[in-house]
Amino acid sequence: MKKKIILPRLTALFLCACLCLGLGACGSGQKPEGALKEYMARPEAPASQSEVRTQGDTLENDYFKLELLNNYSEVRVTDKTTGDVWSSSMNDPLYDVSKVSGRWRNRMLSLFTVNVTNLKTGVGVVINYDMAGVEYEATPYSTAYGLGVTYDMKLAGIRFNLEFALTDNGFSVRLPNGSIDEYGGTYSIVSLDLMQFFSGAADGQEGYLFYPDGSGALLRYDDMSHLGEAAVIYNVYGDIRYNQNLKGTFEQTQPEVLLPVFGANYGERGFVAYVTCGEESTNITVSPATKVVAVNNVYPSFVLRRGFNDPRVTTSQVLKYDDDRITTDYEIHYQILPHGHAEYSDMAVAYRDYLLTTGQLSHKTETSKPTLSVDLFMGIEEDGLLFDTFRSVTDFDQAREILSDLRQSVDVEIDASLLGWTKNGYMTEPKFFPPSGKLGGKSGLRELSDFAAGNDIRLSLAANFMTADADAGGYSQTTDIVFLGNFQVLTDLRNSIRVISPNAAYENFTEFMDKAKDYKLAGLKLENIGDMLYYSYGTRNLTSSSECRAYWQLMLNETSKAFGHVSSGGGNLYALAYADKVTDIPDGDSGYQMTTESVPFYQIVTHGLVDYTGEAYNLSSDSGRLLLKWIEYGYEPYFELTSESAEKLINTDYNELYTSMYSEWKQDILSSCDELERALGGVQNALIVSHGEAARNVFRTTYDNGISIYVNYNSEPVTVDGVTVGALGWEVVQ
Repeated sequence: MKKKIILPRLTALFLCACLCLGLGACGSGQKPEGALKEYMARPEAPASQSEVRTQGDTLENDYFKLELLNNYSEVRVTDKTTGDVWSSSMNDPLYDVSKVSGRWRNRMLSLFTVNVTNLKTGVGVVINYDMAGVEYEATPYSTAYGLGVTYDMKLAGIRFNLEFALTDNGFSVRLPNGSIDEYGGTYSIVSLDLMQFFSGAADGQEGYLFYPDGSGALLRYDDMSHLGEAAVIYNVYGDIRYNQNLKGTFEQTQPEVLLPVFGANYGERGFVAYVTCGEESTNITVSPATKVVAVNNVYPSFVLRRGFNDPRVTTSQVLKYDDDRITTDYEIHYQILPHGHAEYSDMAVAYRDYLLTTGQLSHKTETSKPTLSVDLFMGIEEDGLLFDTFRSVTDFDQAREILSDLRQSVDVEIDASLLGWTKNGYMTEPKFFPPSGKLGGKSGLRELSDFAAGNDIRLSLAANFMTADADAGGYSQTTDIVFLGNFQVLTDLRNSIRVISPNAAYENFTEFMDKAKDYKLAGLKLENIGDMLYYSYGTRNLTSSSECRAYWQLMLNETSKAFGHVSSGGGNLYALAYADKVTDIPDGDSGYQMTTESVPFYQIVTHGLVDYTGEAYNLSSDSGRLLLKWIEYGYEPYFELTSESAEKLINTDYNELYTSMYSEWKQDILSSCDELERALGGVQNALIVSHGEAARNVFRTTYDNGISIYVNYNSEPVTVDGVTVGALGWEVVQ
């Protein structure tokens, strides 16, 4: 449960033309001043690898051969080790493309589809140009790392380059922003769908598509429940217009997409693909088989222009696209997996190796004890007819009592964060300091932080710099907030909050840091920073999503340097290089009918490198199952607590904290910490190397230190691999 959903509030390095490391607008030409500059882009730094030989339209090294065929409309890659041939036109040997006709056949035989619109008409109609069946001109050229092709789509009047590089584990495709030329004067490019059928597979065979829905999701080819389901477009890092912080508790929100990665398995063989530049403006589309086109596929779309509802039209919805293109380069790498090592676990391990190699993940400081994560909710204002009433459920003295008792009761690391400690309580941003006088004021917070520092308790202040109360002061309603492309204010359902522009958020953050350093804090919990990535069209604060990401990374890094520890609310990729902990990490998918099952792809990538928490134990409708999921996926135990009854909050905007009194949950805290220490104590710093279903509803997670953990969700004992696992229980095997 995301407690920020509050109604109504809110592998080896590969050669590439620009190694953006997930940090900025690669090759965009934007050069922000000052501290932001280093977060926007990395210098070109190709890694050494086996020699790549170029001959005509072919790239070749010791491991692969890449050919550009059929007037550069097909990429064909041959794996020299196995003899496997991979084609952008279709990789399923069971599927006969010749039986498909018309537009779908053209699309299957096309390297890409260019989607364009006429900006002058302003009606948002998008025309799709597949390579096959339309007139185009392809001109090859050499690059420092491989081959490039200039594609001139004559009918659309648009030309651009795609650049291909070969590596020791696969190949990459890059779209340089500077190569796009909309010379025709009529059409402008909206997006480019790349290699839509590279992952194509017919129903009924062994294997699956993997896509980054929540923790990770699979569409199995032999699971016919997906047949006829509509394609799903996943926005990497989500679409800010539909972010859960801007929707009501019961409103439909977009799926969480924390990592720009997808893949496909065909039994013994498979691949994993990850966007390495421009991911904040990339979509991943999963298209299940239909009766017309009986193919399942997953592919990336590079978004060059965003669309918004035209505010001038009130009788219907008319889409209006940006006049200016998004200025970033795009690049994706396809890693071909070795035979017999193509499961989703292998995909996750390969992606983790890439992130480690490029510095987007790093090994954390080793610890032998699990960490108990606790959020202490303190106070919030209750709206009244004439006057607001401050509702306190945990003051600073009570927080110290809780932490003191925990310190004496559990032999684990304690990571505590304070919510609603600010001047006017929770959800009154951007007003933070001084600490609420009704909770004990400056002296109360100082005594609490001194106590925590002296008793080996990591104490953090939770702070939200992303949103503000629409009625609060302390910021400009014209220059400090986010405007969408239709020049409307980005807000929630009731127009009660404002989203703060990244530059204003950073200014508030620097002022906050000056005051926070007066206390003996171990860190900060930056709420929503790993969950909300956005852009602003404000005339005085125009900000791209790449710049927004750079601001968030700057804030995370400065917090880490100042205090030694920083937690990120949300776990989007850009936060992982800096955060010691990420919170609110999903343990499942978003529930689309096409999905066969959810998998812990995200957890395989991050375990042992970044700590993570999910739903609070005391807020779960099935805490027993949640505990088993923690053990299976390697979560930290997490509780959200108060000293007094949460009934005092029932008439506030934080009315979902229905059971949280520490005295009522103490025994559950002790027992769950004990159980997690026994289950996960030996794998605190270990990396997950494989995960899978060992028997029906029995899952095995194996770590790089040789430990395997079996979790049984059945209501009776099960014996698997010679191990008997109790009903609704677990076993650790060395």
